Amino acid sequence: MAVAIIREPIDKLALDKNAIDPACGAVLTFSGTVRNTHHHRLVKMLSYETYEPMARRELEKMVSECKRRWPGLRKIQVAHRFGKMNVTESSVYITVSSPHREDAFLGLRYIIDNIKKDVPFWKKEFYEDGESEWLHPEDGCSSDHLTLARDNG
Repeated sequence: MAVAIIREPIDKLALDKNAIDPACGAVLTFSGTVRNTHHHRLVKMLSYETYEPMARRELEKMVSECKRRWPGLRKIQVAHRFGKMNVTESSVYITVSSPHREDAFLGLRYIIDNIKKDVPFWKKEFYEDGESEWLHPEDGCSSDHLTLARDNG
């Protein structure tokens, strides 16, 4: 499994186990979890919606591009949920395996930053006060790491 778009909770242990590769000295994971506040408002839960065929295609392209830029990467797995999630649940989980840590860090950063800006997931937050709102995706990251990742290939 390189890419999964699922409604049920992410099986992080299975992904971690599958990420192990005897040729790899670096196995990195990223878990994007639902936090309990957003702009000083208490978050009760959130919901992601997606157009699954397009999201899958974009994630697969992203994984392929990541492997092209950092050919030493051995395994990349991306699991993204849709539907309702409570605070502390993982909405996205990524594993990257590589013989060396530098490529693993760059590849992981490339994937999470590009998911935020290129993959069609729409997020609605539900607040403790009973209100809710759709959030706009980030316009991208101004991070030096993202610039480095984009320029490294």
